[in-house]
Amino acid sequence: MVELMDVKDYAQQIAEAIATVVKIDIEIADQQLIRIAGTGRYHKGVGQSMDRQGYVYREVLRTGHQFVIETPGIHPLCGPCKARGNCSEKYEVVSPINVDGKAVGAIGMICFTEAQAKLIAENQHSYLIFLTKMAETIALKLKEQEFMAGLVSANQYLNSIIDCLDEELLTTDLDGTILHFNQAAQRLFSTNLLHPSSHLNTLFPPQIVTEILAVGKSTEDVIEREVHLETKKNRYHMLLRALPMEGEDGVKSIAVILRPFDEISRIVNRLTLRDAGYSIQDILGESECMNNIRERAKVVAASKSTVLIRGESGTGKEMLARSIHNLSPRHQGMFMAINCTAIPEALLESELFGYEDGAFTGARKGGKIGKIELANRGTVFLDEIGDMPLFLQAKILRVLQERKIERIGGITASPVDVRIIAATHRNLEEMMAKGEFREDLYYRINVIPINIKPLRERKEDLPLLCEHFIEIYNQQLNKNVRFMSEGFRQRLQDYSFPGNVRELQNVIEYAMNLASDATLTEDHLATRMKQGTLPEDLDRFNLERIERETILCCYQATEGGVRGKEKAARALGIGLATLYRKLARYNIE
Repeated sequence: MVELMDVKDYAQQIAEAIATVVKIDIEIADQQLIRIAGTGRYHKGVGQSMDRQGYVYREVLRTGHQFVIETPGIHPLCGPCKARGNCSEKYEVVSPINVDGKAVGAIGMICFTEAQAKLIAENQHSYLIFLTKMAETIALKLKEQEFMAGLVSANQYLNSIIDCLDEELLTTDLDGTILHFNQAAQRLFSTNLLHPSSHLNTLFPPQIVTEILAVGKSTEDVIEREVHLETKKNRYHMLLRALPMEGEDGVKSIAVILRPFDEISRIVNRLTLRDAGYSIQDILGESECMNNIRERAKVVAASKSTVLIRGESGTGKEMLARSIHNLSPRHQGMFMAINCTAIPEALLESELFGYEDGAFTGARKGGKIGKIELANRGTVFLDEIGDMPLFLQAKILRVLQERKIERIGGITASPVDVRIIAATHRNLEEMMAKGEFREDLYYRINVIPINIKPLRERKEDLPLLCEHFIEIYNQQLNKNVRFMSEGFRQRLQDYSFPGNVRELQNVIEYAMNLASDATLTEDHLATRMKQGTLPEDLDRFNLERIERETILCCYQATEGGVRGKEKAARALGIGLATLYRKLARYNIE
């Protein structure tokens, strides 16, 4: 709280002004009876305590009322005073300085001559009103000082909060002149560029400055866009957000917020990836194969080298990749999983590498960041890399060799720090021989190979996996299954599981839905599981052979040529580029 001592200079000015007008000495004391202002013979005593002679002031502070002493030295209040009966004062008028109903000080008018005493006595009412007004003036100054101190404190508090933000924040007027900035912004920009009254055009390119200032003209409520900022030491990739700040008469300033994409990636990774928490202990299995995989994963996790995980569909390649990421020094960064088969070929390049503003028809304004760039300082998992088109394989090779990416429509390459973990179920060696997979990329991704055996080759893992899935579906389906019958176990042992662990999970879920007691039996298995094992001749189930025969029959049914290929692609439900690629792959002319 502000005290009278905080406005002592102002109080001294008031005292001197009163003394000049009325030709009578003035003194002002605070709550502790310290003289904070005085004129005439009291001027030398400013700053000293009035404790031994300020008995009248003490009473005024106690009661909060004015006091008039017509007979100083004789009045009962003067009893304790050493000058009692021999006081030099002839007349005394003291008024409280009240703030919010409480006396915080007192102002006194003291006469030392009979003429002064007579003047006040004859005009006592007027002098009392005058002194009251002077006390109110000092009280108003105190309130003003208190209000200003509150503003300063609030401003310091808000600045402290703003400086705690990780984001770089600055505000400008509608012409682009910098009004305020936080410490994060001060660290980002050099001090010779960023200071009050500097301009946005010293920080950003002209096009970005124009877009920011457009916010203040109400052409857009908020803008968000990517920017690259270059300083003498570094190049930063940031997300810029500009929004209007309204006053009583409309928009008066603009706030500009900058956030590094690395930080955004970490937040997205932490908040949106549901299954990013896999640990190496989630890789279940008691077989020698799975024990070796867990041990190898622990060793390679600390490395920056590329890993190639090979195994049939459903063996848990992505789970292993996530486990390696979470064991690695990059675990705070993003794990970006990209399925090269699931994303249409026409979109895969833009998903991986992003594009610049206006790169092609339909491109989003401001461009788009690619998934590889978004995963900077993290891990990129390229699932089914064997299905990646050849032209994209070349761009992935550049990422691995130069650690740089170039967006579609871009003219400069940006550095990226990502670890690549690739996975495939296909025979890459055969694909290289056919010219379907780049040999140089193969050797770049096959630095640390990890092979996951299919479930049919490690049946000793079945009991542990079954127990794990039963526990999961007991919770999800509110069941209480604890046992598996011998017939149930034998059927699982006899089955080849072409879908591997994913298919086993499906089998257990199906059985758990049908179970009504604590034991799973053969009756709870799907029909295909009850019909015994598959025939020895499995060649007719080969997907590549079936696909080749289907494409060949469809293509031969058309008139050939470009029109025939277009019709065949529509009939097969695939894109024309995909059809051309498959025709070349299967040597169909």
